[in-house]
Amino acid sequence: MIDLGQTRAGLLAEINAPDPLGDPPGDLADPRVTITDTHLRICSHAQEQLFSLLKAVLLERFAGVARLELIGDLLIPLKNALGNAFKHGNGCDAAKVISVEIVLTGKGALIAVTDEGRGFDVALTFRRFQEQENYFVNRGDGFRNLHRAMATISYENGGRTVLLCFRPAMGINGDSPGEGHALPNILDGEWVQNRLAAGLAEFSEEGARIESCRVYATRGCAGDGCGNRYALRVAGQDGRLAETRVLTGRFHTTATAAEADFEAATKLNDARILNRLRIPRPVGRLAGEPRLVLYDFDPWMNLWEYFTYRGRLKTLCRTAKRIARALAHLHRSQVVFPETEPERVGDGLQAMALQAERHLQTLPCGPDLVNRFRVAAQRIQSRAAFGRQRIAAPIHGSLGWDCIHYGVDGRFYLYRFEMCRCSDPGLDLGGFAADLLCFTLASHDEEAYRVCLDDFLGKYNSEAAHPISQDDLLPYTALALIGRLRLADDFSTNAGPGRLLAALEAALTSGPRGGEGELRA
Repeated sequence: MIDLGQTRAGLLAEINAPDPLGDPPGDLADPRVTITDTHLRICSHAQEQLFSLLKAVLLERFAGVARLELIGDLLIPLKNALGNAFKHGNGCDAAKVISVEIVLTGKGALIAVTDEGRGFDVALTFRRFQEQENYFVNRGDGFRNLHRAMATISYENGGRTVLLCFRPAMGINGDSPGEGHALPNILDGEWVQNRLAAGLAEFSEEGARIESCRVYATRGCAGDGCGNRYALRVAGQDGRLAETRVLTGRFHTTATAAEADFEAATKLNDARILNRLRIPRPVGRLAGEPRLVLYDFDPWMNLWEYFTYRGRLKTLCRTAKRIARALAHLHRSQVVFPETEPERVGDGLQAMALQAERHLQTLPCGPDLVNRFRVAAQRIQSRAAFGRQRIAAPIHGSLGWDCIHYGVDGRFYLYRFEMCRCSDPGLDLGGFAADLLCFTLASHDEEAYRVCLDDFLGKYNSEAAHPISQDDLLPYTALALIGRLRLADDFSTNAGPGRLLAALEAALTSGPRGGEGELRA
């Protein structure tokens, strides 16, 4: 929260840091930054690049801290501070610099973000904010996000410097970089740099030269499930200044899965059928470790996390329509994945339904829910309801909110492509609806679910080759929920078994049951 009574000296004391600190170094890539008490200062003209690197460092440094705490109390305030420095302080002038000073200790972090602007009357602006007066030029999200974070926020230097002090609720203990990893190559920056330089045309032929590679391991509670980050310092051609590029490396358990992921992503990226839900560009696979796939993007929140912090109904519906449009374009596209024979699609759905029913029988849900699922699943065999689905289409194949990511660049990306195939589009739609149902159940908001699902299907059906009704969608939603129940103990599952069972109950009784609380309209 914003506390204008706090000073730099006081905040340093709260994290047990000495004051004064002495001259700070400027190497964010120094591995000691993520291990020891550290004081450093870096400057940049590019806020996105700055946030990308700071995010990687902080996620590795605070690997033992709960991810949602890190997002809400550290990363979102930091992103807003950098954005305010660029837009308001520096007036979007790319020639001006944003300076970031960081102090990291065993108790937490103090981050000072300074712009080259004229400053502003912090006390007056904060008073207007508290009294709900008109205090902002744009929407005022930055100030609101700063104030609702559990971190302490203050200002100095006439408003040109924002101070962000983060003290984790449960401490910062986590495994050290590389600990517990049996694959040192993919965590070895020099090894990755050499393989990239030798194996990829953009680096090995007449392209840019890689000067260095720093690996930021994704691990612990703070891990995002997307993969390690590889920060490349790349020297440009013709005397251009070096720049930093961040790649995301997804590591698969088998080379076969990595190949399927890479090939499907390449086909989708080349087809350019999706616009507002993008496909990250697959950079390549490295000789010596075929299970690693590198992507040219840097995500920082999946869709579930994004809605947790931006969960207004208007935002939820707008984003749902964006995704529906992208899925409609995918499903009617001519992209060719490893073929599933059209006449076998129905058989595959029947097998999925039987497998789901067997798993449901092992859960403490009672025979009534099993019987209702069996009745719903019989629609899959009904030619009247599902005859149109006998024609297979390109699908993502494992769609969920953890496959849709919000990038550092402010764009949404579709991710995880190893299950892409030619099959029933309802499987993708059911995956989205299942997570929508779980998310709105957490807010006890029946109306939010219905409104958002209406918008989602309305947009999809307006552009899809084969529209689908809400009644027809129910068995697919139930299939997706049972699939998530089978993985409920997986660390990446957003909803626990209790909420998944409640969502399944709601889906099989025509929607969620309302209660107190709602998403903000």
